[in-house]
Parts: sequence; C-alpha cells; structure tokens
Amino acid sequence: MIRILFIMLMLAAVIGFSRAHATSANQQALSVEVFTTADREVQWELEDETKAADQNIDLQVYKLDGIQRFETLLSNNLPADPDHSKQIALQRIQQLDEQTMAAVQSAAVGLAKAMQYGVDRYPAIVFDGEAVIYGLTDLRIALNHYQAWRVGARP
Repeated sequence: MIRILFIMLMLAAVIGFSRAHATSANQQALSVEVFTTADREVQWELEDETKAADQNIDLQVYKLDGIQRFETLLSNNLPADPDHSKQIALQRIQQLDEQTMAAVQSAAVGLAKAMQYGVDRYPAIVFDGEAVIYGLTDLRIALNHYQAWRVGARP
C-alpha cells in the first residue's frame, strides 16, 4: 500500500517536473541542481544565496533520501495487522503538513531528474543540465570548477 502511494507521488512529481522544466528552459538563468542527502548538506553562505539570485542563478537542492525518510515516518510503529496498518498509514498521510509533502515531492522530482541526467552517485551538482560535478559540497567551489570548464581552463 505504501509503495503504491510512493509511485503515485513519483508520478505527480514527474508531471510537476515536466512543467517546471518547460518554463525554466525559456529563462536565461544558469540552472544549478544539487543532488544530495540529509546527512550530506551542500554548503553555501546566505550571502552566496543572495549573490546567486543577483547573478541570475536558478538553484534547486534535491535531498534524494526524502522518500526513504518519509516512508520511515509513515511506517513507524505500525501494527502487524495489514488492515489496521493501512488505516493508520492513510491517517498519517492525511495529517501531513505542507512542508513534509513539499519535501517528499522535491525528493521525487530529484530522483526523476537524477535518473534523467544519469547521476549515479552523490553529492552531485548539475549545471545547465550539461555538466556534473561529483563529490563537492561547497557550491562556490563547484561553480568555480564549472566556470573554468566552460572557458577551457583547469580549476
């Protein structure tokens, strides 16, 4: 039952991803997509985030373990009886707050995009859908590497 709900969430996220991707393709902003997990936070200063907006950088951070954390939250202390478990899980889903639902949807979109890009490990930072930098958690350093690559220099 819970697996079916995850599949439905994934489909909703992919549909949302398609719409978001179509609108962002028309913009001239540098697309920076970060694929990570909750235990591998990508580092950036608040001022860097403000500078990112000033530099026309569209920054998206996807925590790929969001669905797994959501599943753990839903299945925590469920009884052995499948019917009773189903009832409790549905009740928990109905009581979810917007922040949790947004985190699950973001994780689903992130998983779909990671599959589309062929990202096979994380942390990974994708620039404009054309270049991937693996293993870095500092956005400033990753951006410097990307910009050096664009001009043909070594970082």
